[in-house]
Amino acid sequence: MQETITDKQVIFSEHTLKNGLKIILAPDNSIPAVAVNLCYHVGSKNEDKDKRGYAHLFEHLMFEGSKNIPPGDYDRLSLQAGCENNAYTTEDKTNYYLLTPSHQLEFGLWLESDRMLEFSVTEESLRVQKGVVIEEKKQVFDNRPYGSVSLKFAPLLFDNNGYSWDTIGNVNDIKKAALADVKEFYEKYYVPNNAVLTLAGDFEPEEALRLTEKYFGPVSSGKYDQDELKKRVSFTDKPIAKEIRKVIYDDVQLPGLFGAYKIPEENSDEFFVFDILTDILSTGESSRLYNELVYKKQMVSDIGCWVEGRELTGLLHYYAILLPGVRIDEVQNEIDRIFNDAVEGKITERELTKIKNRIETRNIYRLQTNLSKADMLSHFKTFYNTPGMINSNLSRYMSVTLDDIQNAAKKYLSGSGRVILEYLPKEEKNKFSKN
Repeated sequence: MQETITDKQVIFSEHTLKNGLKIILAPDNSIPAVAVNLCYHVGSKNEDKDKRGYAHLFEHLMFEGSKNIPPGDYDRLSLQAGCENNAYTTEDKTNYYLLTPSHQLEFGLWLESDRMLEFSVTEESLRVQKGVVIEEKKQVFDNRPYGSVSLKFAPLLFDNNGYSWDTIGNVNDIKKAALADVKEFYEKYYVPNNAVLTLAGDFEPEEALRLTEKYFGPVSSGKYDQDELKKRVSFTDKPIAKEIRKVIYDDVQLPGLFGAYKIPEENSDEFFVFDILTDILSTGESSRLYNELVYKKQMVSDIGCWVEGRELTGLLHYYAILLPGVRIDEVQNEIDRIFNDAVEGKITERELTKIKNRIETRNIYRLQTNLSKADMLSHFKTFYNTPGMINSNLSRYMSVTLDDIQNAAKKYLSGSGRVILEYLPKEEKNKFSKN
């Protein structure tokens, strides 16, 4: 029988250094390059309540020099060697990646390992990066239409855990951060036994493993093992008991409606179900939400919904940007009607098949690049100790049935609490005040 592209599996091996660093090697000589992905199991949910924003701040600080690399030289050296680099922070992890020509793999491993070797942040580096992060918050959250949505949502959705604030953190906490504070954070979380290193690309596994041992092997383990670090993240949560609605007057031209439900965490069966349902409802112009509210009824200029998977919970988000003259309650009623179709089992087999085909295509596309493969392998190893999910997740999507969709929608959308934010132009508040 002929092998199809969907039958292809990512081949990889797993290793662990004596200091606890977990290593995944996924050789692929399609192109002469290697993705080096280093995932630290620390995100904003690991922060103390008076140190909000440290994980994201540290994402920046890690580019400010290390034991053998002067401040500002990481990017220069990286570019000179033909490498590309970047990083990102979520509520659950901080991820650094380097795309290096295959003949520069040893250089890339040295560059990345040097940042793990020891704390090297200076007072000047900390001062500079505090300013960069505060400016980033102004640009991305404070001065962008609807930019504050995630800041407003977090404390309304979660009132007593590390998901109660956005990854960008709190400006006052960032301003107060002292060198001793960030050193403590680094020494707790930026250690080999709290990290996964994945190489995906053009290399010989035996040589790559020798190089990882050469450069990462001498790094000392952290003070806490991973189980102890998990215990230090106290997480208690409860369902949203009712509808929480908040009106926000902001610098926006058109009213916006934003809503969120709590759903099960990433990697749960129901999370896969909701990922498919939200695709059915809003992916593509023929999807239910877009077709009904943008085309047929011309109530909104844009609309969508999606799931957000986290380590300890999940969220179903939706939003709509209203056209002039349309009331928010009218749009909310239409969204509720379409969500209720899922509750009543009105999703069709044709819609489900169409989205499964899209997911199959998306999965194939994501496996085409070494950067994406390395990111997924690190992620699945970090959170589930199962990097093989890169090969098995597609079958979990394909196994979702119409009954699964109806049951999940009934359980988590019908009569459940939710958080709704109504964004209105500031002028609306002024009119209301004058009246």
